[in-house]
Order: sequence, then C-alpha cells, then structure tokens
Amino acid sequence: MEPHEYQTLFDCETSYWWYKGLRAILLDTLASLGMDTRSVVLDAGCGTGQNLAAVRDDVTPHVFGFDLASEAAVFWPERRLDGVCRASVNEIPFQSNTFDAVICVDVLECDAVREDIAYGELWRATKPGGYVVLVVPAYDWLMSREHHLAVRASRRYTGRRLKALLTSRPVELIRITHLFGALLPAVAFYRLVLCRIRAASGSVPRSELQPIWPVVNQALFNIVNLERLLLKGLDLPFGSSILAVVRKVA
Repeated sequence: MEPHEYQTLFDCETSYWWYKGLRAILLDTLASLGMDTRSVVLDAGCGTGQNLAAVRDDVTPHVFGFDLASEAAVFWPERRLDGVCRASVNEIPFQSNTFDAVICVDVLECDAVREDIAYGELWRATKPGGYVVLVVPAYDWLMSREHHLAVRASRRYTGRRLKALLTSRPVELIRITHLFGALLPAVAFYRLVLCRIRAASGSVPRSELQPIWPVVNQALFNIVNLERLLLKGLDLPFGSSILAVVRKVA
C-alpha cells in the first residue's frame, strides 16, 4: 500500500464495519476448524496486526505474523504483538509443516505478490491436515483505479479462478463462499461512482477507507453480522469478497 494508508488502516481497523465484520467471520471460521488454545496460527501479510491480535486474544496465544511493509511494523508494538517480522509472502520465513492454520487476508491481489508462488508458500508452511484460510476481493468489474493504486493491487477473483489456484496443490477444498453479499449493490454503486469522481480529480491516490458517521457504521456492521450468522450454515453465491478454506493433504 501507499505509506500513508497504514496510518489510515490503523485508525479505522478496530471499529470500521468492514474490518470488524470480517474479523468476526474469521474468528468463527477458525473456531469451526477446531482451532483452540493449543493451535499455532500464522497471519501471512498481517498489516498493522488487528486480525492477529484478535486471534491471540480470542483463539490461541500461539500466533505469528509477518508483513513486508516497514510502515506496518511501526504499529505492531501498539497491538502488543510478538512473533512478528518483516517478510514477503513470496518467501515465507518459517519452516515447512509448522502451522495448524495459516490465514491470509487481502494479500494475493497485491502487485508485488506472485500468486502461484505465494500460495505455494502458504501451503508449505501449513501442517499436513492443517488449514489455509484465504480472503480475496471479488469481481474484476469492482476494480477502481484510485483505490487499487492506493493499495497497490492489480487483480480481483472469481470463485472459479480462486478454486483453480487452490487446487494446484494437494488439498481438500472445505469451502468457498462470497462475503458481504447483502451490501454488494451499495458497494458497487459507491465504488463505481467514486471511481469516476476521483479519476477526474487528479488527486494523490487514496483508498476508499475513511471514517463514516457512527450510526451508519453501526447499521452496516449490523447487516454484516446478520450475514455472518447465515454463513455458519450456507455459502453465499455473490458478494464483494471471497472466503476460501482448504485442508492440506500430505
């Protein structure tokens, strides 16, 4: 991401509806996979570390993480994170067959990531019988130049494309589901209209992440939280993100 985006991420990540909702979904997912206080979990591309801190506080104290950006590392002491380092997902600095679960959120789409190599590294670091949990953005038509320049991302995914990548290694496909389906029309409208406005402005690239009115933020989170309950029993056929879970086969 652009350096200034890490401060924005740190300021918003705790309470912003999208991050708060996704974090709850990730914790539900880890619980459904049987992760407990004995489990060892890696957050690959942990950013400023809010998801990693949540896993540490709610699932297991045995957490590790890394991110390539020095701007992200500045915030790790604020989250009281140990076991974190600077590294690339293209070359994960942990031994093979180490983790019960590896989570990787909004990383594979980044310009610097070689998705086939990065996924191979995620798979390598996972124990046989362990899980890789991925979240990626959906639909190329949701790509907006301003936002994706700011976060330095150049690809989005369909379920078919993601499944092809996941099954390139020996895995059992546990689930693929879209996320934020109820809000997809609103997200699409905001993204496509904002894209046109900012494309004409010529401003320095900035992401769409910014504070919103608390009452609106809470209403959006409430919608995501209802969807979260549905996700415990079914997979969604559409949404602005995709969650995938695979189990590593020896």
